[in-house]
Amino acid sequence: MNYQQAVGFLNSLVNYERQAQPRDGFKLDAIRELLALAGNPQLKPGRTVLVAGTKGKGSTCCLIESALRGCGLRTGLFLSPHVRTVRERVQLGGGPIGKAAFAAAVARFVPLARRRPVSYFELTAALAFDVFARAGVDWAVVEVGMGGRLDATNLTEPDVSVITRIGLDHTAILGRTVRRIAGEKAGIMRTGRPVVLGEQVPAAADELARRARIAGATPVWAGRQVRTWDVLVRPDGTDFSMLGELGAGRVGLGLLGRHQVENCRTALAALGVMAHLDPRIHPGPVLAGLATARVPARCEVVRRDPLVMVDSCHNPDSGAALARVIADHVGQRVVLVYGSLRGKQVAATVRPLAPWVETAVLTRPDSPRAETLPALARAFTRLGIAHEPADTVPAALERAAGLSAGRVPIVIAGSFYIAGEALNVLVPDRRLAD
Repeated sequence: MNYQQAVGFLNSLVNYERQAQPRDGFKLDAIRELLALAGNPQLKPGRTVLVAGTKGKGSTCCLIESALRGCGLRTGLFLSPHVRTVRERVQLGGGPIGKAAFAAAVARFVPLARRRPVSYFELTAALAFDVFARAGVDWAVVEVGMGGRLDATNLTEPDVSVITRIGLDHTAILGRTVRRIAGEKAGIMRTGRPVVLGEQVPAAADELARRARIAGATPVWAGRQVRTWDVLVRPDGTDFSMLGELGAGRVGLGLLGRHQVENCRTALAALGVMAHLDPRIHPGPVLAGLATARVPARCEVVRRDPLVMVDSCHNPDSGAALARVIADHVGQRVVLVYGSLRGKQVAATVRPLAPWVETAVLTRPDSPRAETLPALARAFTRLGIAHEPADTVPAALERAAGLSAGRVPIVIAGSFYIAGEALNVLVPDRRLAD
């Protein structure tokens, strides 16, 4: 099986990220049986940190992984969704595995998946577990796909669980209140093991504390465990001072946004807990590793003069975070390229951005779930944002460049699909091309 055949096989599977999902559609029976057929690689030697949440879980995973790599540890990283290539979901040592390795991993699972069919996400998770087991990683950093309780990643036995900030997203599946969603995320807690809890609204905090008591997990509140202060916003990053289980120091991140301080505080709290399990985790190398962390499509600057930024902003929390980044790091009105999937809270997501948008170019990502241009236009009209349509992402980028006239910054946002298409146009990279 070559790489294109492997991708074709994956694409033939049910992809819940690309279509509406019934409320009762998520069950673990199929993936549990598939992993059993594969020898349960998710339970093989090596430690696991499992990260759930609505906002910041991907960034928190990348920060933890970079810190562990800074300590000289062998790392595996499972992320979803991917931005530019499906291989981003299965990473070793800080980068996607190669095409040949990915094809070989898929080939090992083809006969098993034909005996016990699973979804696209489930199979990519199984691939990651298998690759990590064969590589003998010291730590696997695993991002939950959706929810927690019924997510395929929850078949791991995490040494440390982490739950980042919880908000309203995927409400048709996880529940329409923060409390209900928190209950689903709490499913990754384990009896007698630590769960690191990021900053939460009161309803989520109460529910997570209650669930930790029921599960017999040990809650570690990041805001109490790690103190942060003296935040400095730089044009190309964010610095702050910290005091926690790993000691005191100055953290320098190459990531934009004050919200990354919150994500890093959660990561530092997790690393402090992990240091008790693995004596190779030391403060100095942790800080050095954090400085190298990169998170694709999260306020990612791809050009300067004028600035061009790509973000996967797709819910109200991320809209507010992006607005703060524009205020702190850009400081002027921008041309916004925006597209969304159906079912997203477009108006609530874009509202914080409205004061910073000179004009918007509305477009549709290459997805059957893409929101229509008329629906986007109605939301932008209600918000009083000047806008015009473009049928495709490349056309939208071309129009935005014209509106910018080489002087107005451009921000691309709305979904991982928009971000991936934009990055492929703006920053072609053969290593990431499928």
